Amino acid sequence: MASLQPVPHLTVEDEDDWIVSFALGAPGAGRLTLTRAPRLEFMVQPERRGVSVDCDRDQRAALLVAVKWGAKNVDVVSTERRYCLDISRVDERILADALRVLGKMNFDQRFQLAGA
Repeated sequence: MASLQPVPHLTVEDEDDWIVSFALGAPGAGRLTLTRAPRLEFMVQPERRGVSVDCDRDQRAALLVAVKWGAKNVDVVSTERRYCLDISRVDERILADALRVLGKMNFDQRFQLAGA
């Protein structure tokens, strides 16, 4: 199992694009961002549709495969890599908002969402 990366905070956007972005470690250490733009997906080939996963530390584009949400930890699995995140320091209201947006992102069941 990969070591847990601390998440001091996360941001959630629920506008035209849906975004859940985890800060990784100390400020400036990077972010893991999950993004879905449903209004633009008609322009993308069907096999490339879904939630994109972008990490400042990775070079390759990836799609979200699974999210396992626990009380203190989240596992995010992409087509390229697995991320194990410690969310114990994040406010409960923000975590609830993130789960709600993840549920919206999964309207077509393109990834597995467990523990929500």
